[in-house]
Amino acid sequence: MKNMKTIKKFKYLLPVFTSVLYLSGCSSSAASLDKTGLEYYRLGNYTEASDSFDAAIHKDNSKAEYYIHYAFAYIELGDYQNALSKIDSALELDPNSQEAYRCQGIIYIALNQYENAIASLEKALDFAEGFVGQMEFDILDYRSLAELKSNQYQKAIDTYSILIDIDYKPGEHYYLRGIAYLMEGNTEAALSDFEAALNANDATYERYLNIYTCLAQYGYLEQATSYLEKALTLETSKQEDAFSKGKIYYYLGNYENALSYFSTARDKGNHEALLYLGKIYASQGDTNTAFLTFEQYVQTGSVSGEVYNQMGIIKFNQGDYASALSYFETGLGLNDLNSKKALLYNEAITYEYLLDFDTAASKMAAYVAAYPDDYAAKRENEFLKTR
Repeated sequence: MKNMKTIKKFKYLLPVFTSVLYLSGCSSSAASLDKTGLEYYRLGNYTEASDSFDAAIHKDNSKAEYYIHYAFAYIELGDYQNALSKIDSALELDPNSQEAYRCQGIIYIALNQYENAIASLEKALDFAEGFVGQMEFDILDYRSLAELKSNQYQKAIDTYSILIDIDYKPGEHYYLRGIAYLMEGNTEAALSDFEAALNANDATYERYLNIYTCLAQYGYLEQATSYLEKALTLETSKQEDAFSKGKIYYYLGNYENALSYFSTARDKGNHEALLYLGKIYASQGDTNTAFLTFEQYVQTGSVSGEVYNQMGIIKFNQGDYASALSYFETGLGLNDLNSKKALLYNEAITYEYLLDFDTAASKMAAYVAAYPDDYAAKRENEFLKTR
């Protein structure tokens, strides 16, 4: 399965665990600290939330929900190992906690450990005890994602079908079931689900873009492009629409309109627009402006392997191979799966241009082992063996 952006933001956490806030009779001080942490979490201040949950546990370490809340904060901070540790503590206190197993499953998804995720989410469902509500629907939602990401496409289709039948976020699940059908080779069913996803009341530019990306990635460029053209007929007024429209025009090759919309999005504080602006400048040969724009993107604190790949390419084409290598290696250090393939290849080629043929050969051999279908890389690998 190619790397698709189907992993969701963990946006359903707060409503679930605020519901248990007042269910236990913990000391008022600990409860107050926990409540403060939940408020910080709601506001997106995850470091402060983490500190508050830690303080609550120091006051009262007997409540499983405090550890669960702490784990959620760690999830948002990207510290999945500490999140798992907190869930272990929660399960020691309450081995029958449905919420703890749900959280554990979410962490395993983030760690790409999909079989473990499915096992944890199944345990969470076991504790439903015959009652089926929003929590159980949400757990099924995450299980279906783990099934999809682990290439268990028929199981994912079956789970998405359940969610669609109970009318639980049908637009989103038609889209995801469509991806599963596409992976199974059932293009007709995939296109039917994509149409249903776009006819849903919650259809957005982003969904059109996701469907475009998926179809284009698997060679259905004509159908993919038709969805972009349909997207331009949407009438919405959300602030993020300028960025989405910029992406649509970017993929259609209309850089003039793309520049206009990305500039508007940038001026409204959308940092991702800087990445696309830089890519357009680079494609037009204005590498100086492109590099400066990429630097602005990095300075916003945005994390992306792609931007370091782009900066490395510019330096490489300028003959500054040492700087290019530094950018490629920095990008690889981010472990961004979307750009890993390009970065690994470019790293190997850069070692070759630095005349370090042994390292270049080693890097290219590792690349070919990871991506055996890249025949151009195979030819390069054979060449490097002779140096």
